[in-house]
Amino acid sequence: MSRHNNQRLFLNESDNLGDLINLKANELFDALNNFDTTSLGAADTYKDYFLHHHLGKRLFFSIQNSAHILYESIKRCNKPVNEINAIDYGAGLGTLFMLGGMLGCKQFDYNDHLSDWKPTAVDVCKVVGINITNYVMGDINAVTDFAITNNFQYDLVVSRNVIEHIYSLPKFYSALYQHNPKAVIYSTTTANFHNPVMRLYHIYIHKKVEKQYYRQQRVDEIKKIKPLITSHQLKKLTEITRGKGQQDFIEAVKNYTGKNANIKDATLRSNTCDCIIGVWSEHLLTKKEYATIVTHAGFKMEFSAGYWDTHYSSTAMNVVAKILNSIILLLGKKNGILISPFVNVVAYN
Repeated sequence: MSRHNNQRLFLNESDNLGDLINLKANELFDALNNFDTTSLGAADTYKDYFLHHHLGKRLFFSIQNSAHILYESIKRCNKPVNEINAIDYGAGLGTLFMLGGMLGCKQFDYNDHLSDWKPTAVDVCKVVGINITNYVMGDINAVTDFAITNNFQYDLVVSRNVIEHIYSLPKFYSALYQHNPKAVIYSTTTANFHNPVMRLYHIYIHKKVEKQYYRQQRVDEIKKIKPLITSHQLKKLTEITRGKGQQDFIEAVKNYTGKNANIKDATLRSNTCDCIIGVWSEHLLTKKEYATIVTHAGFKMEFSAGYWDTHYSSTAMNVVAKILNSIILLLGKKNGILISPFVNVVAYN
């Protein structure tokens, strides 16, 4: 397969896989560049998310990042594309599942924890002509149960800016290892603890959503479980349960006596979450903490630097981004995490 001179360059790799992904990335870009979101039957919330996070000014970078994820992860599978069973975990309305569905995998499935995303994803794929094999809604147990029921294994699980939102990463990786210990789980996240700027940004987000939503939610739920709790105990319990959800939250509240010493999990840091369903704001974990989780599940881990977007409308921003990317290259994948906007977390065997 050869590249045409008029193609945009989403990937530098020029092997058969790189050429295939670059070709399909160009086709996807053309299809989405003038996409009319008013043609979708979805609520404005989903249309606006799709428009502002993946179309318009962010379209090239969104597809570029999806192309890199798919290239690197498929290479690790050591299988021809048409023999790979893959799924985009927590796909939402990103371009990762769209591009993946264009590559000719044995099957490429869509997943999201929230079923509300599915109708819009289906509509977009119909308009663009993308072949998604299955739409699997729910958490990682729903994904592995679906595969078991249909007598196959996932070779590849990819995600973009999703793992930071998963309530229990140990359960996530353990479930996938039990499902297929040879699977490749390739994830990216902007919650890069090692870049001071990204760390401070996420701490800011944590504090903002904690103040706006989650603190009061915990107060209300604690009162339901312990209606006779004192104001002093309520204040204390509201703080020590920050970041806990689902059964963890309920047990923490029920076991609190006001005298027992409740020590917060240090890895939660400033993080917070919906205490009922456990949806996190953002995990903010170190490389070592990710490694502990991934290797304990049974996988090996690679943790590497991402890169800055160089396709902003601002020339000055693009110049700065290119300089930063050059520095990342000089520092290498390991040390480049100190200034990269996102990191790649790869679990494999």
